[in-house]
Amino acid sequence: MRGAFRKVLTFHWLVTFLLMGVFSLLGAAASVNIFVMLAANVRFLSEHGVMAVMEGALTQLGQLLLSGVFALAMYLGFKACERVLVEKLLSN
Repeated sequence: MRGAFRKVLTFHWLVTFLLMGVFSLLGAAASVNIFVMLAANVRFLSEHGVMAVMEGALTQLGQLLLSGVFALAMYLGFKACERVLVEKLLSN
């Protein structure tokens, strides 16, 4: 899989640039969603305690953590594209 990802990134600079934009947008959207939802989740847990846990607040907290992992993956994809583009720019 790593080799296939490398082939896609180095295929053409425009493809790399477009992927960089997609990774950036998805990562930003996930990050904003995490902060908004996490604040609401913590407020819900602090106001309602055990009832909030019974209503699924811990499950939602787990989902927020998974969203954080997704946002991190999008950041890493962005940085990979950035590296490829900078190497192409400096090699010519």
